[in-house]
Amino acid sequence: MKLWLAPLSALLLSGCLTYPPPSSAPYRAVGQEPGWTLVIDERDLTFIPAGGQPVRQPRPQAIIGIAGEIYQTPRIGVNIVHAQCTDVMSGQGYRDRVQVDVDGRRFNGCGGDPVAPSGLAGTNWRVEAVNGRVTPPQGQYYVQFEADRIGAKFGCNGMGANYQQEGDSILPGPVMGTKMACPDMSFEIAAGQVLSQPLRLIWTGPGDLRLSSGPQRTIDLVRR
Repeated sequence: MKLWLAPLSALLLSGCLTYPPPSSAPYRAVGQEPGWTLVIDERDLTFIPAGGQPVRQPRPQAIIGIAGEIYQTPRIGVNIVHAQCTDVMSGQGYRDRVQVDVDGRRFNGCGGDPVAPSGLAGTNWRVEAVNGRVTPPQGQYYVQFEADRIGAKFGCNGMGANYQQEGDSILPGPVMGTKMACPDMSFEIAAGQVLSQPLRLIWTGPGDLRLSSGPQRTIDLVRR
């Protein structure tokens, strides 16, 4: 993952004061090659490398720079730049670019709230759950987005519909599908009912997408 970040010194306001960020909710950042996660909560900065031991430091006051926030501790330095970032492995977009230095080693990644990508065309997803019900072990379960059409299978019959994307919403047309009779079609029927309504796109994590047509009417997807 290649990120272009302003030099740390260039992000500091001359004579700026240090103070905590406005939100106390945990801040998360992720990166690849190798994979890592950073969590900033009310008390600590915690860097979690894939397959390694976490590094934790007490959270200092944030230095407010021109482009974002900066945290400096003896072992962890964090430079947050408020500029949209895309995780190259998952394709997920995030609000911020994040540079982390841990014990002299540098990591680049993305952080903050997930944001919707410019389009879903050409993406392929595995179905994890429908209305909170985990996908059965047998059968095919996927959702594919083409330029203006959704194709899907939820175990038995294939189905599809034309669609339009408007920001974080999808407006599907009539859902059409094959009509094979299968032993248990409850999972498929529930998914079809969700897919036939206007959908909100909810990005729940790197490569994780939820299609929601209302409370408890959801399809959870993981990008292939």
